[in-house]
Amino acid sequence: LCRLGMFAVDDSSANPLDCSWGKMPMATEQTESPRMSEGVDRYPPYPASVVDQFLVWVDRLPLPTWFFYLMLGAALIIIFNSLAWIDDSLQFPTFDMYRSSVPVYPVASLALVHYLNGVARRALASFRPALSAGDAEYGRLEYMLVTLPRRGIWATLVLSLVFTAVYIFFTPYLIDLFSRSLWLALLESIVYAFAFGMIAVFLYHTIRQLHLVSRIHATATNVNLFRLTPLNAFSGLTAQTGLGLLLMNYFGVLTDPATFENLALITLTVGASLVAILCFILPLRGMHDQIVAEKNRLRAQCTSRLEATIEKLYARADSQDLAGIYGLKQLLTSLVTTREIIEKIPTWPWEPGTLMTFVSVFLLPLVIRIIVGIIGQLGLFGGLLAG
Repeated sequence: LCRLGMFAVDDSSANPLDCSWGKMPMATEQTESPRMSEGVDRYPPYPASVVDQFLVWVDRLPLPTWFFYLMLGAALIIIFNSLAWIDDSLQFPTFDMYRSSVPVYPVASLALVHYLNGVARRALASFRPALSAGDAEYGRLEYMLVTLPRRGIWATLVLSLVFTAVYIFFTPYLIDLFSRSLWLALLESIVYAFAFGMIAVFLYHTIRQLHLVSRIHATATNVNLFRLTPLNAFSGLTAQTGLGLLLMNYFGVLTDPATFENLALITLTVGASLVAILCFILPLRGMHDQIVAEKNRLRAQCTSRLEATIEKLYARADSQDLAGIYGLKQLLTSLVTTREIIEKIPTWPWEPGTLMTFVSVFLLPLVIRIIVGIIGQLGLFGGLLAG
């Protein structure tokens, strides 16, 4: 067993898998980090999932990763609309808004998993100075952060298939399609199964990865408040995960005009936005608590020295001994300045720009609705003036 704080993982014969947005080695290759010394255990704690193997395959394609997902999304949009063309429920070559939006969710989910793995790897590298981890421990930790367990993925996909079956059963259009054309209904069902499956994978990936971030923060042993870059490392990952959820949520609002007319959809939209906020903040709570504890320790040290210096000044004043009084004054000023510096240290582990970006995207729909309302009012006033 290899233990890192609360981590305990079994050895396995599978090999490391790099799942960044850039190029990655094959899962069957044995690769060694330049940081790892000879003799370090390079084997991962569990086999990589089929999703991670797919991401490796995507990275080996001779084209940009983003272009592959763009082409995949476009192909699925054409395929899903063509099923309606064949069924004559949609006139060729018209593209239905709903049918064009459904394939975006699974492709976006896969692309986000791929992208966030790269963000997570860079965040862990930046966080490493706060850890007391050797090369083998760090390698395993990195693998766990960006690689999904095979069993977990299969369980997730099975649950998504159950959900797909329930969705089909309660969708009159699909029930009717099964009675009219079995093969078209099966093809449509496959598209829905893929969509729900990839969304489920993204949700599982998000929950697992952010939970690991919380556990990694708990293992930090070098919390230096004068070197905040390592402590802020994972805020980019949590913020971008939350932003991904927000953007998918907003996409659903844009492609479904009935969102604000249906109480259930309104509840779902608001709930998804709240979950996005939790994805940003909750994994950082543990590091926030550690920063607060360290800040209290530094504050207490400074206060005790400040108190001792003031006592010395009082003693000199009482004895009328002014020898060295200038040095004590300078020391007192320095201690006061130090206390002010400590007080200004932020306790939440994120950069101001990260927080502002997240808040801006979160408030984007509200700002747009206000602007649209103002334009509508101006248009109404313009019509009245013209009349």
